[in-house]
Amino acid sequence: MTQERTPDAVTGRRLACGRDTDALVAQVAEGAGSRLDAHQRDCPHCQAALAEFDRLWAPVRAVSAHRPRAPEGLLDEALRSIRGIASDPEYGRIEGPRGRTRISARVVVALARHLASRVPGVRVAVSRLVAAGHGPETSLDGGPEVTAGVVGSSTVVAITLAADLGEDLVALGARIRATVEAGIRAHTGLEPVAVLVHVDDVFVAQEG
Repeated sequence: MTQERTPDAVTGRRLACGRDTDALVAQVAEGAGSRLDAHQRDCPHCQAALAEFDRLWAPVRAVSAHRPRAPEGLLDEALRSIRGIASDPEYGRIEGPRGRTRISARVVVALARHLASRVPGVRVAVSRLVAAGHGPETSLDGGPEVTAGVVGSSTVVAITLAADLGEDLVALGARIRATVEAGIRAHTGLEPVAVLVHVDDVFVAQEG
């Protein structure tokens, strides 16, 4: 049994969905990052935060597996990193040798919509970013929502779309995930932890 210090009020921030980031940090520190509650299972914001906090907490967990308590310096470094990314909840961060690149969640939303809409079999792919301080962004078609959570170098995208009638929906979902994941990595450098695909409706393909 290891002892890991997780102070109250590590970040004092909330995600765009309203969840307290300190509670998510504690969840990761307790080794429960993969045990999602009902809200987290469908929330790209929470899933992105949990993935990023888990990545930053990994060195503490690795040392604690062999020692009764992780060194204070290692704990402080992990908490400092978590505090830094939590202070900028609407942007991803890519650290490079020449500096830091900040990537807005809006960029991820627009890119994911563009990529998904070009997968054969997709009829509609519409997006709206639900984030503090920003109004809705929707496609010209209107319709169901898609959101993106971005925390640090991690992102989770949820896409709701309509498909052509007769499509193998499982295979379609797999193609969408592969396309969106590859595109996000290539164009932003962020790590798409998950792409959640929801098929909301099907339509008969129009004949030319």
